[in-house]
Amino acid sequence: MRIGNLTFSPFNEKTPILTLAPMAGVGNWVFRLICAQLGAKIVGVEFINCRSIHTASQRDLQMLDFSDASIYEKTGISALSAQIYGNDIELLAKGGCEFERLGAQIVDINFGCSVPKIVKRGSGAAYLKDLDKLYRAVSQMVSAVSVPVTVKTRIGWDNDNINILEVIKRCEDAGAKAVAIHARTVVQKYKGEAQWEWIARAKENAEIPIIGNGDVFSIADAIRMKTVTNCDAVMIGRAAMANPWIFSGRDTASLRERIELACQQLELMTKFKGERIGIFETRKHLGLYFKQLPRTSKFRKQLLTTECLTSLLSLLRNSLETEFADKKSNNLSLTKKEAGALAWGGTD
Repeated sequence: MRIGNLTFSPFNEKTPILTLAPMAGVGNWVFRLICAQLGAKIVGVEFINCRSIHTASQRDLQMLDFSDASIYEKTGISALSAQIYGNDIELLAKGGCEFERLGAQIVDINFGCSVPKIVKRGSGAAYLKDLDKLYRAVSQMVSAVSVPVTVKTRIGWDNDNINILEVIKRCEDAGAKAVAIHARTVVQKYKGEAQWEWIARAKENAEIPIIGNGDVFSIADAIRMKTVTNCDAVMIGRAAMANPWIFSGRDTASLRERIELACQQLELMTKFKGERIGIFETRKHLGLYFKQLPRTSKFRKQLLTTECLTSLLSLLRNSLETEFADKKSNNLSLTKKEAGALAWGGTD
C-alpha cells in the first residue's frame, strides 16, 4: 500500500496491513509506540481539536507530544498519523502545518466522529451533510502541508443517506491520498453491525487506498475483512486496547508477555505524565490485559487501586503469575459486548 511517498507492507504474510485507529484518551505516544513495536504499520494520534493546537494547556501540550515520531522516521517500523477535527477550514490547515512541524508523517482529517456535541458544532461527521465544505477542507489541507493527507469517515449519515462513494470521489479530487472507512452510519454510532459491503464498494470505485474499520475484534476478523472487501489495510481501534498483540497477528499472549508489556507501559507512562496520572491512565489497559482475574480477586483490586509505581511493578512481577497458575485461558480478544462498552467519544 502506498500513501503518498510512504509504502507499507504486512507485518507477516498471513495478515493484512494493520493500523492503529486514533482513539481519544488512548492514543498517546506510549501506547502508539507499543503498537508499532508489535506490528502496527500506521499509528494514530488521538484526534485533536484545531482550536486547541496553539493553546498552552498541559493537556493539549501532552496530546501534541510526538516523541515517537523520530523513532518511526529512523527505523521505518511505522508511520505517525496525526488526526485533526474542527469546523474552521483555515484552522484545520494551520493545525496540519503544526502537526507536520512536530513530526507527523501523515495528517488525517476526522469526518466521522458521531459524538453529538462535536457534530452540533459542525465538526466530525457533520461534514457528511456538506460535501462542498468537506472538499474545501481537504483541498486546503493538501495545499498547506507537504506530507500525505488522509481522511477518516463513516459510510453516511443514516441508511437512507449513505454517500460514501461520493465522499471518496470528493476526497480524491481534493488530493487526499487514502480514506479510512468506519462501516457504520453516524446514526448507528457503535450499534448494530458494521456494513462491510460499503467498504468493498468503495474499494471497487476508489483510485486511492481504502482502509477498512469496524467490527474487527480478532485477527480472524481482520483477515476476513481483507478477504471480503479487498481493502488495502485494516484499522483496529478498541480491540487493540486489550490486545496490542493483534498487530503481530495473534489474539493471545502469554502471561509473561502481558506482565512485561504492562510494566513497560507503566514505566513509560509515569515518565510521560507523572506517577499519579500515568498509573491512572494505564489502568484501563491493565484491567483488559488481565481480564481473567475475577472481579472479587484481591489481586485485581490491588492492580486497579495501587498508586505507587514500585509497588505496582512488584505486584505484577512477583504476584500475578502465582494468581494465574491455575488459569489456562490466554485469550485476550474482546467480545463485541466488551468492545461496545469501550466506545466513548472520539474513537472514530
